[in-house]
Amino acid sequence: MSNFHFKRASARSLALSTASLACLTTTALAQEAANPSQASPDLPPVEVPQSQPAQAKPKPAAKKPKTQATAKPKQTPAAAAPEPEPVAAPAPEPADPAVALGSYNPALATGDLVLPPGTTLTTAGPVDGYRALTAMSSTKTATPIEQIPQSIQIVPRTIIEDQANRSVTETLRNVSNVQGLNDLSIANIEQQQLKVRGFDAEQWLDGLVVNYTTGDRNSFSNVERVEVLKGPSAILYGGGSGAPVGGAVNVISKLPTDQTFGAVGFTFGSHNYLQPYFDINQPISTDGTVLFRVTGEYTAADSFIDVLEQDRYSINPTLTFTNKTDTTVTVQGHKSRSEQQAYQGLPAVGTVAGDFRIDPYLYIGPSDIPRSYTDAEGVTITVDHRFNPIWSFNVKGRWMQTAFDQNSQATFSGAPFVGSEWELVASDIKADQEEFSINPNLQARFAAGPTRNTVLFGADYSRVTDSGYHHSDTFGNLFYLFGLAPPATTVDLLNPSFPIPYVDPTPTNSAEFASFGDYDNLYVTKGAYTQIQTSLYDRVHLMAGLRLANIDVDYFDPTNFVDAKTNTTKLLPRVGAVIDVFDGLSVYASYSQGMRWTGFTPTLDPTLEPEESEQREIGLKFNLASNLSGTVALFDIDKTNVPVPVGPGNTLFASQQSRGFEADLLWQPSENWRIIASYGYVDAEYSDSLVRPEGNKLAAVPQHSGRFWVNYAFDEAMLRGWSVGAGVYASSGAYVDSLNVFKTESYFTVDAKIGYENEQFAATFNVKNLTDEFYFEPYPWFEGQVAPGADRQFFGTVVYKY
Repeated sequence: MSNFHFKRASARSLALSTASLACLTTTALAQEAANPSQASPDLPPVEVPQSQPAQAKPKPAAKKPKTQATAKPKQTPAAAAPEPEPVAAPAPEPADPAVALGSYNPALATGDLVLPPGTTLTTAGPVDGYRALTAMSSTKTATPIEQIPQSIQIVPRTIIEDQANRSVTETLRNVSNVQGLNDLSIANIEQQQLKVRGFDAEQWLDGLVVNYTTGDRNSFSNVERVEVLKGPSAILYGGGSGAPVGGAVNVISKLPTDQTFGAVGFTFGSHNYLQPYFDINQPISTDGTVLFRVTGEYTAADSFIDVLEQDRYSINPTLTFTNKTDTTVTVQGHKSRSEQQAYQGLPAVGTVAGDFRIDPYLYIGPSDIPRSYTDAEGVTITVDHRFNPIWSFNVKGRWMQTAFDQNSQATFSGAPFVGSEWELVASDIKADQEEFSINPNLQARFAAGPTRNTVLFGADYSRVTDSGYHHSDTFGNLFYLFGLAPPATTVDLLNPSFPIPYVDPTPTNSAEFASFGDYDNLYVTKGAYTQIQTSLYDRVHLMAGLRLANIDVDYFDPTNFVDAKTNTTKLLPRVGAVIDVFDGLSVYASYSQGMRWTGFTPTLDPTLEPEESEQREIGLKFNLASNLSGTVALFDIDKTNVPVPVGPGNTLFASQQSRGFEADLLWQPSENWRIIASYGYVDAEYSDSLVRPEGNKLAAVPQHSGRFWVNYAFDEAMLRGWSVGAGVYASSGAYVDSLNVFKTESYFTVDAKIGYENEQFAATFNVKNLTDEFYFEPYPWFEGQVAPGADRQFFGTVVYKY
């Protein structure tokens, strides 16, 4: 299969490998450069006894005893010749995790990290049960989680499969202070972004932004893991929209290995849910230098919401060329599409407020409205090369096209015009983007005296063209929308009827055509950065970096008479330190900044200054007894020039702040038990009164949220292969609008599963929202909308593996 399993080393191999480790970490940079054959850039997984630190002087290796085949026959004393001293056989070369899966992979260049027995190597990094040991998203180097001075949470494939997650949003519930995109939404019009620590955040694919989170964003067939980077991280990321100001969710794709394997599965469930999928890995060349993997899935489903029907697919071919030692070229293709009627949610009055209640599963608009769609297609090429034990190089480039078209006949406000009647507007929001991004990096890893060091130099360039429009037929309500007249066309949501058919709003089709935006924009981001990571005596881990970032925006919207240009350059720092108090417990502190464009935002403001943020964070990281691990953090984030929609076709800019606490814990007391617990508290609010009253809470951000999940795998003879799991997710209420007029109630949901797996077959039955909890969540269509949570749903999955 695709996983490379480490076993416990023998006592002799342990001594030899420990000697190699100590030699590398105490040899100066000049000596390593002069004698590259003396050092290994990625030391093998070696268990070092608790009392023997990694820098300790190695013991001499034991001599290899003679074997039956090499011993000489016994001779008589008269004929005996002096027996030569036994000569130990050369020690075997230590395994190199960086090439363990058949190609050179920087995510597996784990250096001197000691891998616990039973660790599984995946193409995204080593994993011990539910615990990912390293992360690339935060540093662009294979750094142990405990040495990163920032909260970065990873959900590996093992959790996704055990919980039978159906979407990225569902997966993100395992991480504190994260709220994902609502699964009912189809096109993402910026107001529907996911939240990290109370602020808007981006969803990336393999370290690069996917504009508007387009395509089949919930496809799991090609996902190896999901990494959540909390807070601004300006140093390493600047493509797409710029450096993250609130956080990022990085979806890591599967990659080919040198083993032949495959899986074909089928999931079925409530509301006519059908999803066939496949994952096929096949080396092409007999010598393993050309590897191929392709994944794909198709999903068709109805919804617990009236009218909604979904069809989506994703296919991801990947081709790898490698010399199996130090060079890998990977070509990743991606094509995905999602179709569904656009869902606008329900108004707050009649659901969470007011003295009447409308049908919570009502779809607002005619039942025959055309489906909306969102597309994404592109090619990513990555080159990884290791020059010698010190220097390595990486470059990633991507071309991608994205698009969406969202059709709706909907309401604009959370409150009715009169009684239970709302004004009605038909809208067509369309956008097309084309992106080219490139990101080269040069890395040096070396030991000097008591320090181990990783230095990174990099640059990035991204060019995005973005064109689209927001057109409407206001059915005579245009003057009402601007507060000048009563509405001409309304719908009574207690007795809904939608006699007006939907047609695309155009000057020739519409009774009252209105354009809230018609734009043609160019966004260019570029930057250069450097970062150094230093570990001193394996107890103090320091990180510092600096980025010279540039954002160049040309925003042209003739409808609103906006022809705005901005070109901003700024130095953005990041510093942090982790101090090991004792083995298994560390304290850390960090400071970082972010800067991103205010693009994809309909605005009448001609300045378009970038959005900026800064974060201060302190916390604890722990890994006690190799089974209880996690992060506890306090954070403080300030953002300026934040775009805030204030009506159709217009956005103003404000300052916001977020303060909070969070804990993410994992306990694996044995091979049978795996337990996840997370809790987050966040206080996110407006910090000025330019757009909203100072102190108003940010919409769609619950102050309290958390997750608890338990999984048990049986190992008794009669039950081997079976597992059971259950979990609860809980959230406090959240404000629906930035004026803080409407608020949802707190809720919790319970999930459960039972599964069986052997080498060739797997089956899972799971229940989502076991108690059939009824609740609403904020749904930011414009402002003042909510959406009901999903009802109790049942799913079954069967998989054939080879």
